[in-house]
Amino acid sequence: MKDKRDVLGTIKSREIVKEIIDFGVSEFQIKKIIKFLSLELEDRDTMVKILSLVDENFTESDGIKPKIKV
Repeated sequence: MKDKRDVLGTIKSREIVKEIIDFGVSEFQIKKIIKFLSLELEDRDTMVKILSLVDENFTESDGIKPKIKV
């Protein structure tokens, strides 16, 4: 039963991503969405890793250091 829930959850996740993409978002906005969604995670270690990657990417592309330190 868990496998079926995982599959349904994955399908729903893909539908949400499709809606966001269909909305018409830029690369910058996608990165910000990823960052904001990561802040909603209960798993702090995963959240910190994602923030680190996204913030590192912003720093490299625009030369501005992120304000949020975790």
